[in-house]
Amino acid sequence: MSVDLSYKTKPDNDQLDQFSGDTGMPLLGNAIPIVTDYLNEVQDRMQKYGNFNHMKMFSQHSLMVAGPDLYQTIFQDRDNNFSAEMGYIKQLGEFYLGGLLIMDFDEHKAQRRMMQSAFRTQALTRYLEMMQPYITKHVQSWGKEGSINFYDKIKPLLLEIGADCFLGLSNVGEEMKHVNDLFLTVNDGLVSMVKWNVPFTTYGKAKRARVELEAYFLKLIRDRRAQGAVGDDMLTQFAMAKDENGNPWSEQEVMKHGIFLLFAAHDTTSSVLTSLARILGGDPAAQQRCRDEANASGTESPTREGLDAMTYTGWCFSEALRLYPSVPMYMRRTIREFEWEGKTIPANTVLSMPTIINHLDPKYWTNPTKFDPERFSEERAEHRTHPMCYTPFGGGLHKCIGYHFAELMTKAVLREIVRNWEFTTPVGYNPTMEWFPLPKAKDGVPLALKRPKAA
Repeated sequence: MSVDLSYKTKPDNDQLDQFSGDTGMPLLGNAIPIVTDYLNEVQDRMQKYGNFNHMKMFSQHSLMVAGPDLYQTIFQDRDNNFSAEMGYIKQLGEFYLGGLLIMDFDEHKAQRRMMQSAFRTQALTRYLEMMQPYITKHVQSWGKEGSINFYDKIKPLLLEIGADCFLGLSNVGEEMKHVNDLFLTVNDGLVSMVKWNVPFTTYGKAKRARVELEAYFLKLIRDRRAQGAVGDDMLTQFAMAKDENGNPWSEQEVMKHGIFLLFAAHDTTSSVLTSLARILGGDPAAQQRCRDEANASGTESPTREGLDAMTYTGWCFSEALRLYPSVPMYMRRTIREFEWEGKTIPANTVLSMPTIINHLDPKYWTNPTKFDPERFSEERAEHRTHPMCYTPFGGGLHKCIGYHFAELMTKAVLREIVRNWEFTTPVGYNPTMEWFPLPKAKDGVPLALKRPKAA
């Protein structure tokens, strides 16, 4: 079905007073409680106003919606009626427009098809070989200190992995650290409360950081093409890729995909690993089960088959994402009016879709706030009680293209950690959560380390 692209020229519908809800403060709307207290705020809104409620983030009105049946209709989008691009354009699109997540319909399908080769089994196997030396070097060095801040330690490790697997840069010096700082500056701009593009504001600094990132990536792409480069990293694969007609991507397309994927993969993995450090640091029995699997996985350098056999560790990965989903809010915008449960949702209405509501719904999950990895076992399979009760990587045609890569890297890093260290969080540890742009404990998770006992 061809889609009339004129929907991209139309403004958001802000006439939503027929729905219950509140739109918060002047100028900021509901931004402060959503950003600073996401879980309580979205749960309170659903309890008070129901599964369709009118809210506002800064100047953008939207309907906050929940329910796996509705999410299935939206994600599968059989009638081409839900635009990801127009849903994200005033939030994530401010800094990552042109990324695969923020594309619609035929454009999205064509771009995704060209990217598939970078995420196939052979490529994932090669990425594992590339990342393992960095994992070993970093994790084995942690014990010199006896205690660490996990987030502060995991970021430089993932920076080196990202530089090699995504950009083909094996020696990370000050240049790459500067690139990392640019991403951090951009991400600060994503959650900035003041959207003024002037030099002294967080938002203005983020806009300039984005321009610098674009220049950096464009230079890498031009150099790779000029050299006729052959490499296993994603940027080189994208730079040299051709469509079914033999046409390469434009420099702009490669640059935008490269920037977005490095942001998404790097930050998603740092988020889920930090969540796992927090959870397993307070659950020695679960940590030991992961350690037993890691020790049984064979060689010093893991294989894909060895990681696949770490079943319980995979359940822990899934359970951490259920409790702390890396994408706290999916966004879409309607193209045409549609009906749902007796309600008429107008055309051009932005839909805010908090992942956590379905992830904690007791209709689908036993004791939903408890960390219980075995709910993902074949015997229980709670994640299959509804196709959309568990959506940490989205769903339908927009399901994250890199979810296998994220699980691979998380398992490889966690395997090395538990083989080398027993780690514990402080007694009574209950950190404040920071949910945006990606969730993590605000203090970065302090851990005490010691060598594990010999089996």
